[in-house]
Amino acid sequence: MFNMQYAGRSFTLEAGEKLEVNEACANHVLNSFGQRGLTFLKYGDDEDTVGKEAKQRNEDFKKRQVSVYNVMNEQRKMGGLGYIPPSEKIREYALELGITLLEPYTLKDKEKEGIARANRENEELKAQVLELTNLVQQLIGDKKEKKEDTGEGNFECDVCKKKFKTHLALAGHSSTHKKET
Repeated sequence: MFNMQYAGRSFTLEAGEKLEVNEACANHVLNSFGQRGLTFLKYGDDEDTVGKEAKQRNEDFKKRQVSVYNVMNEQRKMGGLGYIPPSEKIREYALELGITLLEPYTLKDKEKEGIARANRENEELKAQVLELTNLVQQLIGDKKEKKEDTGEGNFECDVCKKKFKTHLALAGHSSTHKKET
């Protein structure tokens, strides 16, 4: 099916259908769709011969489209670029003609090696971060223990024997005993 437009006029032409148009319109449409099998008939032409030639042009067009798609993806593969999936039309043409489309390709050995190396480095970094985290936690714990062992911050109330970390806290507490008396 061909959806066409010329000089503000739109029309659709199905396979095998004929449409009479003026010469300017015919030339315009043939330039756009001739390679796909659209053909021009004039008085006295053998319609069967012209039709067979048009069908062959259409088949050649479809083969060319699938081939260009496959070549393009093969070049991308060789260049280390990603796979581009085929359009629905390319899939349709390949199925109709029995041509195999290039399948999505796998990563090259160098790419696999690079990914494996990055994964190993990532695991090593994770282990280092865990080790450093444990070391920091140990240092913080050691500092807390030292503070308690040296008696720093052990300020005791003479009245009730409660202990406070700072002299200021003890002084604030001591003022409560004075109020009670």
